[in-house]
Amino acid sequence: MAHLLRKVAIIGLIAWNSPVHSGKPAEAPLPQTVRQAVETAEAGVRGVAGSLTAAREAAQILAGLDPTMRERVLNAAAATTATTKTATR
Repeated sequence: MAHLLRKVAIIGLIAWNSPVHSGKPAEAPLPQTVRQAVETAEAGVRGVAGSLTAAREAAQILAGLDPTMRERVLNAAAATTATTKTATR
């Protein structure tokens, strides 16, 4: 039994030190891929957060305007959006 365990240990040691298992070249790109995916997700979150912040600030500015001025600004923005959408089609 001791002889068998010794052989298994030797085979395990050889396998552990094998270049196939020690370097693990197939798994090397995995952390980089995961890192890139995380960076892409973080950039998306920052972009969404920035857009939400800009929208909130615009809403606060519009809320501070008197009703006639707010209506003019919103009408101008709607006209610009409609012009831009028809120009891109």
